[in-house]
Amino acid sequence: MEEEEEHIKPLAPATQLWSDENEAASHKEKISPKHATNVMVIADVSIKNPNIVSFKYSNTSTTLYYHAMVVGEAQGPLDEAEARRMVRVNITVDIITDRLMSYPNLQADVCSGLFNLSSYSRIPGQVQVMKIIKKHIVVKLKCNVSFNISSQAIQEQKCKRPKVDL
Repeated sequence: MEEEEEHIKPLAPATQLWSDENEAASHKEKISPKHATNVMVIADVSIKNPNIVSFKYSNTSTTLYYHAMVVGEAQGPLDEAEARRMVRVNITVDIITDRLMSYPNLQADVCSGLFNLSSYSRIPGQVQVMKIIKKHIVVKLKCNVSFNISSQAIQEQKCKRPKVDL
């Protein structure tokens, strides 16, 4: 098993923000709870397994942060990445708008035109060699994303994968 190979890689423009209302209030207006919408972030994550055995994972989790404050959490599905294959997983995170609205500088951040979020994903699983040797692995990924409010697109995304826990 290759320890230094990258096991997880986000697909760059695949993260989307969705609102359940047609249009949120203009970012230049004063932001208040009456303008709050339900917001979902769909994290499209691909799990690349470079090993010669399959990687079974469960209890995947993704947490979204806004200025170090947790604003959303979600659990991902149980699945398997076959040997030397890649699996795409969509994890839907509902943003807790009350927490966002409680941030004192939210209006200034929105008026700047960029909305910055960070995320932390954790994918625990195991590889099994000939049903004899089982090795538990935890893959972690930290990302910082800048969302351009006017174009409604990701302007910048930087991800780094800390060392894989074996």
